Amino acid sequence: MKNNAKIEDSILESYEELLSMGLSSAAEIFSKLLNAEASFEPDFIVSEKIEGLASFGTEPGVVVSLNLSGALSGKAAVVIQNVYAKNVLNFLMNSDEEDEGEEDEIDEMAMGTVKELIGQMSAAFAESLTNFFGSNVSIETVEVYDLSEECEELAEIFGCSNDTEIYSIAVNFEVGDQLSGSFNIEIDQDTFDFTSNRLNMIPGSEAESEYLNAIAGGNDPMNLNAVAEARRAGRPVSVMKDSINVQSAQFPSFANQSSAGGMSLLQGNMDLLMDVPLNVTIEIGKTRKKMRDIMEFAQGTVIDLEKKAGAPVDIVVNGQLIARGDVVVIDDNFGVRITEIIGNNTFAPKE
Repeated sequence: MKNNAKIEDSILESYEELLSMGLSSAAEIFSKLLNAEASFEPDFIVSEKIEGLASFGTEPGVVVSLNLSGALSGKAAVVIQNVYAKNVLNFLMNSDEEDEGEEDEIDEMAMGTVKELIGQMSAAFAESLTNFFGSNVSIETVEVYDLSEECEELAEIFGCSNDTEIYSIAVNFEVGDQLSGSFNIEIDQDTFDFTSNRLNMIPGSEAESEYLNAIAGGNDPMNLNAVAEARRAGRPVSVMKDSINVQSAQFPSFANQSSAGGMSLLQGNMDLLMDVPLNVTIEIGKTRKKMRDIMEFAQGTVIDLEKKAGAPVDIVVNGQLIARGDVVVIDDNFGVRITEIIGNNTFAPKE
């Protein structure tokens, strides 16, 4: 990530590590939502005035405000150009259509979908930070706005004037070889400083010392840098505090060990597992529809399935396809006669 904000190298390295971890988790969720491989790559960080937001450019955009709480505290925002937002939404809905003459506009429903997408990715980002800090981090999406030319919405989010400088982190994204673009992550000075202190385990006040002392497991806050270094290296932490020796708990390894009596569960009484209930579902077919088509569903709508009439139906147990069969009628109920076992090494009866 290029440093266009004259940030100290050590702080920038910490931010890059944090961003790479969080964006990697966000990209996984993004990939699942779009059903295509996606990646996020931080490009540069710059300090700039809110008014005009030079790094973003003059294209129309949408901004989603975020609240950070827990181990990190502060405010942030995600800003994306309308053209990129619409491309993502079209990809999501499997649509190649474009609204002629409205390239610069994004409607209220689309803005809500953008907010939901960013909310899903923010939750994944927060979960990775929770694992990193060892303490809960929450990132909540608050509101979505059209971004004006003066970017007054950002000033409102951060509670400052338009001539205030904030940090802009430009992130490039790609979805396979079909889609690419960029967006900005905006954070104010207070959030940047707070995060820097957490990354470097530096208490900025007595209250922060108590907080950092708590998340460091009761060690002296003056030794938090040593604590962080030891934890990253996987070494046990031991610091004398008020004549009490505080150590990280050490647990024996149970890997590759058998259960009590030297017998594994599978070698024991299998009857314990035989009464476990499983959900059995019969699927007659599936299909894929655009969101606009689903919104038009009404009583009497006929949905074509991707399976020919008379083809065997799927028998699914707890989400796993295990067999296929023919539909039959037993008295007044439907039933299925099994004609094919899938993965018969597991489910077929032994001879």
